[in-house]
Amino acid sequence: MYKITVSQKGQIVIPLEIRKNYGLKKGDQLAVEDNNGIITLRPLPKNPVLELRGKYKSSNPVDRLTTVLIKERSAERSRERR
Repeated sequence: MYKITVSQKGQIVIPLEIRKNYGLKKGDQLAVEDNNGIITLRPLPKNPVLELRGKYKSSNPVDRLTTVLIKERSAERSRERR
């Protein structure tokens, strides 16, 4: 457990060991939550979009977005040629 002090401006310093453990750098953002008297700091993803990459990946190649988009574009081209 670490003991930290809140400055007059409401600022705190996160101990170096914790910053290293979580890879926190200048400009990184943290979520602050108040849970019944317990203050929680949680690192936010550096790029939320990249954090979602692969999360909803389908194991079925037919369902992959690129496959679906290619099929749709092929159908559009066929209709345009008529």
